[in-house]
Amino acid sequence: MKFTEIARVAKRNKACFIMTDLDGGQWMSNGYAVYRLEGLPKMTSDDFLNLLGVTETQKEKWSKKDMVDTEGVTKQDRVEETELTADPAGISVFYNGMFLTPFYTPDGVLWMDEDLMEPVRKMDSQYLRFFLRGEKGRRMVAVKDGLILVAVISPVVMNDDFMDKVNIMWRKCRQERGWEGVEEYEISADDLYHGEGAESSEAEPADAGHGGED
Repeated sequence: MKFTEIARVAKRNKACFIMTDLDGGQWMSNGYAVYRLEGLPKMTSDDFLNLLGVTETQKEKWSKKDMVDTEGVTKQDRVEETELTADPAGISVFYNGMFLTPFYTPDGVLWMDEDLMEPVRKMDSQYLRFFLRGEKGRRMVAVKDGLILVAVISPVVMNDDFMDKVNIMWRKCRQERGWEGVEEYEISADDLYHGEGAESSEAEPADAGHGGED
């Protein structure tokens, strides 16, 4: 994974949490995603910001911390981890300043921020694999290059406003396909929500990658 892509994610939120796993490997988290750092010397969050060219004065505007992953966020395999064998849905929407791509799961959908996915999409890999894993009552997407875990990314919370906009878009698309003239009261809740598996979890993504303090 390219350092420049990981750095771009850190700059977006001005957040840099350097995490060391129990095997001594290091990761960078911005609070929403965790990325493996490879080909670099051991570093602190200060060292990371120095590589970015962030001045001491500018560092005051950053959230930064050094920690050890005692909770196992970066553990290679997790219990009941499920591979997402299907491709992403092949469509993205722009919402609240983010391009979101849906990943279909066996029982719903996860909306992934494309900015957070970009570092893994730009990897020189022939075998990227995506896994659904549980983490503290929420669902995460673990990305592996073959058998090696390279990132753990939080989905975007599907709040009521986003759900309403998706429902309106779905209804208008159906009308465009030939439902013109169908009154709104004729459209059932099952039609609007397209089944009972719609993802509506209010899990907080901001905890992603926050292990115990070093």
